[in-house]
Amino acid sequence: MPPKQRFSPQDVIEAAFQVVRKQGWEGFSARTIANELNSSTRPIYDYFNSMENIEAEVVKKILSYYVHFLSQERTGDKWLDQALGYVLFASTEKHLFRCINDEKHTPSQRQFAQHHWVELGEALSEDERFKNISAESKHKVRAARWIMIHGLSHLISNGWFKTPITEDSILSEELGITLVEFLKKVNHGLYLEFNG
Repeated sequence: MPPKQRFSPQDVIEAAFQVVRKQGWEGFSARTIANELNSSTRPIYDYFNSMENIEAEVVKKILSYYVHFLSQERTGDKWLDQALGYVLFASTEKHLFRCINDEKHTPSQRQFAQHHWVELGEALSEDERFKNISAESKHKVRAARWIMIHGLSHLISNGWFKTPITEDSILSEELGITLVEFLKKVNHGLYLEFNG
């Protein structure tokens, strides 16, 4: 009778997730996952036919964690919290942010984002700012804001600003305002510009 496995498929995925979280895709290999498990590579290949299958599972796990991160209440304003969560994810989880926004994994992110976009929109359904505007205006405001915060998040995750960036961090000497203040201005300006 063969010895009982010490690790489950979920253990392997969690170990792979932690490798990618610490090192990005550059560190992703059967050996580094085995090291994270404190094991040989055997459990990895016992459960998964290829590293590509593990990679796909890691992407799903990152996206799930990303949604949880974005959904947290931080200020009491859901519209602001969504933007703040996005930027803070890029700051505190740099490798994970890059891993779902690189050229190879953007198609998975895009497919996932369609469903997530609807969920985030539904979370704003009770927000007074969005109750009385057309669906088209609402979409334009949200899309413009996403483009803006994705650019900022990309800069932060790649070290353009001092990191880690927090809610109270001053983004730059030129702006002289905190991240939260900046995002409030972005939200307000884009809402006024595209709601008309």
